[in-house]
Amino acid sequence: MKRLDWWMLLAVAGIATCAMLAQSSTARALDAPGSLNRQLLWLGIGGVLMLLVAFTDYRVLVRLAPLFWGGSLLVLAFMLVVAPMRAGTRSWLVLGSYTVQPSEFARVAVLLAVAALSGEHREALLDRQRLVRLCLAVGTPALLVALQPDLGMALTYLPILLAAVWLGGLPWRVWLASGVVAVVLAGGAWGFYLKPYQKERVLTFVDSERDPFGAGYQQRQSQIAVGSGGITGKGLHSGTQSQLRFLPAQRTDFIFAVWAEETGFVGSTILVSAYAVLLLRVFVVAFYARDRSGALLAACAGFVIAVQVVVNLAMVTGSAPTTGITLPLLSWGGSSVWATAITLGLVQSVWRLRFANV
Repeated sequence: MKRLDWWMLLAVAGIATCAMLAQSSTARALDAPGSLNRQLLWLGIGGVLMLLVAFTDYRVLVRLAPLFWGGSLLVLAFMLVVAPMRAGTRSWLVLGSYTVQPSEFARVAVLLAVAALSGEHREALLDRQRLVRLCLAVGTPALLVALQPDLGMALTYLPILLAAVWLGGLPWRVWLASGVVAVVLAGGAWGFYLKPYQKERVLTFVDSERDPFGAGYQQRQSQIAVGSGGITGKGLHSGTQSQLRFLPAQRTDFIFAVWAEETGFVGSTILVSAYAVLLLRVFVVAFYARDRSGALLAACAGFVIAVQVVVNLAMVTGSAPTTGITLPLLSWGGSSVWATAITLGLVQSVWRLRFANV
């Protein structure tokens, strides 16, 4: 245990504590006490998973990456055929009274696959073959997730690719060409992929008064909740936006708004600081990793978590359109908690074995 990064563990414990306090408020507001018990169970199991993975040799898991990656593709393809339609997507497998979101775990498999591919690279710059393989490793499962369709989740795969090609070395001409391709793809997505309600979210973000009681309702209520928290907040279980159910998706996408309203600037600063410590330690692990695979594994994990945190906070505060990206470890949901815990366990394994001789 002494080889683990305790600062990272303390940050995770702090975030988990905030999660339980915030989720206790949403459970009361929604009159669903069982949801709090489930979240506690998921966090407990997540802690066990993190430690189990931490004491596993990440190098063995990286060598098994093709198996994990191929298996995740089969599951994601399977989802398109058999998964029930829930909230407009085929993202969840229903197992009795529980649901599982395989795309969360597939992202972990992609992290391992990218670490395996990057570990084989020794030159200063990525060659074309290696770049294509990295794009396929990330893009194939991301495409299957987008076809569910779950665009928000699919976008969380993108930071893995960006981190891998940035750290692996990519000529500026390729970055420029990639930017042009991204603009073209964005235009194509707007014209042929995005659904009307998704377009409306973007348009409402640009013009906040466009549809305040429709597409802009969620962000409007979220901003009211965050702003009304003041310095010290209204107190636990006393937030009017959550307790009176004005705030939609308060257990998941907008859980930070619940926390900010009830704990104010002070509580929000504590939570954001915990995330900052967590991310700082993840990138420190990447810096001190003993090999290239470990460094890329930790760095890509850090980029994924950082993007989720930044995008979610920007969405909640009205600085970005609503995307459906949850806040790691804080939002309600077992699949998200477990996938994040496994990811952090991999990072801990890299730290634990940084001085290993075998």
